[in-house]
Amino acid sequence: MMLVHTQKLWLFVLHNLWTSLSYRLALVLGIASGVIGLLQFALLGLFLQEGNTFPAIAQYGGNILAFLITGSVFTAFVGMALSTFGAFVRLEMKMGTLEHLLISRTPLVHLMLYEGLMNFLATVVSAIVTLTILVLLFGVPLQVNLLGVTASLLLLTFALLGMGLASAGILLVSKQGDPITWVFTTLTGLLSGVLYPVSILPAWLQTISWTLPTTQALHALRLSLTGAASPHDLAAPLGALLLWGAISLPLGALVLRWGLNQARRQGSLGEF
Repeated sequence: MMLVHTQKLWLFVLHNLWTSLSYRLALVLGIASGVIGLLQFALLGLFLQEGNTFPAIAQYGGNILAFLITGSVFTAFVGMALSTFGAFVRLEMKMGTLEHLLISRTPLVHLMLYEGLMNFLATVVSAIVTLTILVLLFGVPLQVNLLGVTASLLLLTFALLGMGLASAGILLVSKQGDPITWVFTTLTGLLSGVLYPVSILPAWLQTISWTLPTTQALHALRLSLTGAASPHDLAAPLGALLLWGAISLPLGALVLRWGLNQARRQGSLGEF
């Protein structure tokens, strides 16, 4: 009996290993994510060595709890903006209904946008509940500029919309493993100041960081939530987000079209 269970366990392990190896891109990205995660915590430790006053976050009110909470809430919006379209496409492929949607009267992009809107609203509600609970429990000091918060989140979503479309296009071909979402999620966690301020990074990494839409959006969001930012304070980061959206949206649409054409040519729209 023990031998039978051992054989079954071995076969199960082999099956899962073979499945993982068949999706090489997903496997590589998963390993790399683990390494990047360790690096994030190393940088967080470097930041915390500054002491209890945290001068690097003075522009955001100087409260470490408020700094980390806003970073956490922010990552939820980044994940939503990047993964919603890809998750929608993946689910339809898994259910075998993607081909039916493509021949329906409602364009696929419209259905993806509807899904995105629902996820955006759900993320907003979740963020409001989370912030309210934390403020009540821990007395987190917030000076909210509601217009600034709204503009920051809407323009963040707009800036990443093209990346989300491109992600869906890639998944139509790869089925598993999404390098676009992985790259932006990884860069956001590592360089955009989620767990530690951008200022602790080496100068050359700071330069790269400030070119990312997620860095600009998180900067604007933190100013709006913890510093009662003025329109002048928000003009530069919000302008950068507008530029990112204007560039990424048409590029993302092209990648989505490419993915659909490739899947049609390969006859793999119904495969997963």
